[in-house]
Amino acid sequence: MKQVKIGCYSAFCGDSASAVKQFLENEEPKLDNLVADYLAVKGVKIVTNAGGLDPVGLKRAIDEHIKSRGLESRIKVAAVYGDNILSDFSDLAEQDAFTQFDPLSGESSPEAELDRAYNLLSLNAYIGAEPITEALKQGATIVVTGRCVDSALVLGPLAFEYGWQYEMTQTNLDHLASASLAGHVIECGAQVTGGNFTDWRHSAFSPNGGWSNMGYPILTFNEDNTFSTTKPEKTGGVVSRASVIEQMLYEVLDPENYALPDVVVDMSHVQVDLVEPGHVLVRGAKGKPPSPWLKCTAVQQRGHCIAVDFLVCGEEAEDKARCLGAALIDRTNTIAAQQLTGTLSPISSSDSAINIIGNESSLGPAASQEKRREVVLRVSARHSNRKVLGILSKEAASFLTNSCPGVCLLTSDRARSSPNFVARSILINRCKVMPHVQVATRNPVSVPFRAQGCQLIEAANTRVHISSQPGTLPQNGRKGVQLHQFAIARSGDKGDTANIAIIARDPNHYQHHFIAARGQVARFEVLGDYALNFVLTRSLGGGGLSSLRLDRQAKTYG
Repeated sequence: MKQVKIGCYSAFCGDSASAVKQFLENEEPKLDNLVADYLAVKGVKIVTNAGGLDPVGLKRAIDEHIKSRGLESRIKVAAVYGDNILSDFSDLAEQDAFTQFDPLSGESSPEAELDRAYNLLSLNAYIGAEPITEALKQGATIVVTGRCVDSALVLGPLAFEYGWQYEMTQTNLDHLASASLAGHVIECGAQVTGGNFTDWRHSAFSPNGGWSNMGYPILTFNEDNTFSTTKPEKTGGVVSRASVIEQMLYEVLDPENYALPDVVVDMSHVQVDLVEPGHVLVRGAKGKPPSPWLKCTAVQQRGHCIAVDFLVCGEEAEDKARCLGAALIDRTNTIAAQQLTGTLSPISSSDSAINIIGNESSLGPAASQEKRREVVLRVSARHSNRKVLGILSKEAASFLTNSCPGVCLLTSDRARSSPNFVARSILINRCKVMPHVQVATRNPVSVPFRAQGCQLIEAANTRVHISSQPGTLPQNGRKGVQLHQFAIARSGDKGDTANIAIIARDPNHYQHHFIAARGQVARFEVLGDYALNFVLTRSLGGGGLSSLRLDRQAKTYG
């Protein structure tokens, strides 16, 4: 049975530069592909979405480096592009090519619309895997893309290796779904090998250095649509059933309908098993036809933003911090009204935040009521006029002598404002986006999206009806316990939406009962792994780029 091995050594632009050495310095297992942004060596193909806003420019830069090393006869670089539709926005809008993105698939919970008062800085559609497969067919050894779903970096090579087609037959869809799930499991690098893991001690104190020598995932995909996850020998971290399930449910929204450009993945009955220590097998993903809509990310600049941090110590530290933060905002508004001409609105409560770090404020009602004697105060604000934020920055230092005792600034330099970038997700008709592939010096070729057979997504039944019922309570009544004793969890974001997965440690603990949801909170069952997935829309203060919250990406929700 043919197996394909893929390593992932980069979850994001800030990941460890040491990770790639694990794969290239270990003779076994020999990898067929790496998903990241390093030069191809040892015959390993590289596929990466590091092209950002200019994949053709990145291809050109890599070509120049290869030529300077005399390797142009051995290494062919491909660029996958066509995701950038910014220049076509006005025409596409006139054609009604766009619609709002709804993380709950039609439950009247769409993300906020684009504000036409602000110019778009970028507008990119998510490309799928078929252009990557085409690039590999043309002999590319390095493939760079622009905006592309992360899992396509794995699906593209697997479709090439196995000769899969992208027509929407059930057999093809199951291939594409299984490979996409495999890509999703390893796309965040060490998050599947013990990073961001509920049982963090198992990872931190694991053999071979723990976190200081964190192992990155190796995927082995089999012809029968099963796949396994391991990591290089003599590395830290842990690959377990729990670590894999946590990552599988990370930021997927509806587990029955994980929407991707090439396929909709149903992972609700996937089974995850530990076949031997450090070796986890995954099977059972099913595929559905993709939606006629593609997700796009639009970025606008809406004024500027700033954050100032103070250390506040001593008795009543929390109360002192709140008073200081409110006074700083109030003084800024007063001075701005006196010094700046023209119509000027004050910094509003919706465009400012006074966050106390260290008093468990992120835990909400579960926070300890114990008073803290040392906290960090973060005062954040947004405004259309950068000069207003300049006043806030200048006045911040004066509160060291104008306010309470026990206060200092956490930075030696004055805080500076920065552009307030706002990201929005919208949907575009897939027929309006045309991906292109250029390999080496050949002419580019077009790889149109498949449209025949696409279907609108029908939301999962378990979102509305929770089938499981609690067992009979013991005669002596209920007993309070901490949730982590019975479950593991992982949380993350999709724009302004939080995704929280709760997985039972023991199937016998899966029985559950819910109070009806209030607001836009959805609950999904993942029966194959005795898990629940919660989706909370409009819960992150606008999302990662523009939110004033301490946790902009729902990392602390689980």
